[in-house]
Amino acid sequence: MTKLTPNGLRTVSSFQRVYSPSNYTSLLQFQAQYRHASSTSTNTTSKETNRSTLNGPLSTHPAPLVLPTRKEYPSTFKYLFNLGKTYANFYKTGGKNIYHNYRATQPIKSKINAHYPPSRHDPAVALRSYLHSQGLTRAEFQLLIRSWHDTKRVPLFGLVFLICGEFTPLVVLAISNIVPWTCRIPRQIEKDRRVLEERRGISFRNLTMAPPTEKGGALVRMQLIHVSWSLGLSSSVWDYLGGQYPGLPDWMLRRRVKRRVEYLEMDDMLLRKGKVEELDVEEARMACVERGINVVGRPERDIRGDLEAWLKAKEKGAPIERLLLSRPNVWPSTAKHT
Repeated sequence: MTKLTPNGLRTVSSFQRVYSPSNYTSLLQFQAQYRHASSTSTNTTSKETNRSTLNGPLSTHPAPLVLPTRKEYPSTFKYLFNLGKTYANFYKTGGKNIYHNYRATQPIKSKINAHYPPSRHDPAVALRSYLHSQGLTRAEFQLLIRSWHDTKRVPLFGLVFLICGEFTPLVVLAISNIVPWTCRIPRQIEKDRRVLEERRGISFRNLTMAPPTEKGGALVRMQLIHVSWSLGLSSSVWDYLGGQYPGLPDWMLRRRVKRRVEYLEMDDMLLRKGKVEELDVEEARMACVERGINVVGRPERDIRGDLEAWLKAKEKGAPIERLLLSRPNVWPSTAKHT
């Protein structure tokens, strides 16, 4: 969910709604009124505006999914019918949130374009420069990143949904990467995280090279593959291609790792403006997954503790590459600034 250079990040839609929020609270209210089809805009707006801006907007998360149980219905047909209806409503809400998140990003994109015209600036450079010069809240930053992640997956996921219909929840478990985040069911998210942590564990056991101690240190192929496995930067299909170190070609791995490191640098900067305790538990989990930290089956205290340890290590000068190539229990506690 964190590709740094979205082609659509800089483009203001030609049918953009006339909407110019004077502050971030207005933006949150705009998004929140579309959060759940079953919620009133007043209640949702109150919940959104009471959250810390360290959190991504609620509309970038999947909607709550409460499935019917078999014993609630006298016949199997009625149970399956209502089960399919529940999933259909879930995906419908996810699709609406994608659209309204996209619309909500337009004022932010307009501000970035005003300072860094698309004709003269690379999107990634413009976003990074705007963060340092003008500033965004982490909620705005995550809205941009997550909206682009979801928007580019809509065409393919929409095709799958049209073909598979009520069987979509079963199909997406095998092709999770094409599913927008707002349309991912809880079982799918849990499965993806378990698989990712299993691959991460295997990679750590095979990793024999010491991580770099200096920021920007070049990574060898074994280290690039580890970061890719640990963060899920490429499909497992690539594991069956190649020789001793199978996977994507080096130039593709380096580009993907570079993008993730650049994204984490910006996200870390925004996280340090607040406290880890301000994050919702799911936001803390998502932040840890993006940094290669295990979360499945772990208590909230440990998850927040590892995220805090990451930020402290960064403050003391530890490069992101070093943290990605080592476990939290060996992260430097007295690293020197680089």
